[in-house]
Amino acid sequence: MDDIFFTPEEKEFFEAVLARGLLQPQAFYWSVLRFALALSLRIDSLPDERYGRPKGAGRSELHLQQLTGRGTDKDYDDAVRLLLSIKHQADLFKNQAEYVDLIQRHFRRGVEAMMRAWQPGRDFHDYLLDELYFQAGTAGQLDDAIAAVPSEEMLKQGLAAIGVKATSAGTAISGPRLTRFPLTLNGVEDFDRLRRGLEDLSFTLGLGSASVTMVREGGERRVTIEIPRPSATWHDIRWNDVAPMLAERAEALPVCPGTDVMGTPFLFDIAEAPHLFVAGATGSGKSVCLNALILSLLAAKRPPTLVLIDPKGLDFADYEGCAHLRDGRVITDMDEGVQLLNSMVDEMESRAAILRQYQARNIAEAQAAGAALERIVIFIDELADFLIGKSGAQEPLVRLAQKARASGIHLVLATQRPEAATFPGLLRSNIPSRIALTVQKASDSRIILDEAGAENLLMRGDMLVKIAGRDTRRVHGVRVDRSDILRAVEQSGLKL
Repeated sequence: MDDIFFTPEEKEFFEAVLARGLLQPQAFYWSVLRFALALSLRIDSLPDERYGRPKGAGRSELHLQQLTGRGTDKDYDDAVRLLLSIKHQADLFKNQAEYVDLIQRHFRRGVEAMMRAWQPGRDFHDYLLDELYFQAGTAGQLDDAIAAVPSEEMLKQGLAAIGVKATSAGTAISGPRLTRFPLTLNGVEDFDRLRRGLEDLSFTLGLGSASVTMVREGGERRVTIEIPRPSATWHDIRWNDVAPMLAERAEALPVCPGTDVMGTPFLFDIAEAPHLFVAGATGSGKSVCLNALILSLLAAKRPPTLVLIDPKGLDFADYEGCAHLRDGRVITDMDEGVQLLNSMVDEMESRAAILRQYQARNIAEAQAAGAALERIVIFIDELADFLIGKSGAQEPLVRLAQKARASGIHLVLATQRPEAATFPGLLRSNIPSRIALTVQKASDSRIILDEAGAENLLMRGDMLVKIAGRDTRRVHGVRVDRSDILRAVEQSGLKL
């Protein structure tokens, strides 16, 4: 059978695109999947086996004829087969099985790209324009994108339209995704007008669903306006660009989720956090953010023991066999996950006895005194599924959040659904450090950060980072490819 298979999450995404993107909830899935195929074909590399036929229950299937129109009045099958034959340097007109396998991979890779870059609330047609036109790679199209970058004169006109008077306080500076315009406001009343008029300013500048942000600066009446550029003009920071600086850091657990708005790597110490909550909607870049944190820990001078709990068994699969992974495997069974958390509580108590033995207040002092202890970082993806789907998970998590810092056990909890039920009060009060990627509503942002703002982010790893004792910072996520993960696991040494 020439069937193409998709996961329940992918099916849910198709329905979201049809209902809230194309506004045609009764339309066919293939109208989304043909966009996905086009996106995948634009990527230089070839899709690997990770994008093959998904395993597990709940899969959806579509016949290939539905996707390529073979035998209908809109038959694209031969054209698609020719494109894949050229890209893979194979005669796919003679090998149907290979054709079905490769088109399966391209469909799922394209869907993954769409899930990372688009979310309900962003105009879907603007998104397609960015992805399929502005980023198509020709010089003329790039020139068009550059021409769409707001200039100082356009900003001046936009400010006048909302009744704000200001003068330039310096040269505009471009970061990876934003252009920053320093301004001196003419009067105090202009600050309130600007604060209330940011949405109108975004509309005036033609930014679509993207939003202008304002940052207060030191100095009298000084502010900086940050304006998003068209995605065709973004420059990504790759993992290889930041990895070397992590190896010799003095911090116990240094991590780098990305760069600040000017492109400077943003680092913090999970040991000082001491726990972290990460949340963002589908496609916001949460998985890539978690991978950047894990790779940071593997690159550290003294890597910790990692515990990875992933109820869906998808995002952490590539770390199987890593030498720094507890027992060399990812925990996907929720019963086993709860047992492991309870064992971590026991580990915390036994470590407390060791600290008393060494007359140490924390693990750093015990290590300096010669104790054979290593830090442990526990990552739990899909926290909502874990807490709702399995009773008994919340109690050990709360105990670890309350008491595990001194013994060197740290939590990184992640979810796509930032709700009060999935981030209850006892966890909130003991996990002060948070990362918010793009969310749909200001109320979601407040659950994560205790403040609004994440609803205005730009997807694709754009985030607000709030570390205990530090101001909230906007960070653009570093790009992590699967090859980066496999290389890090191999360099760590494989457990047999």
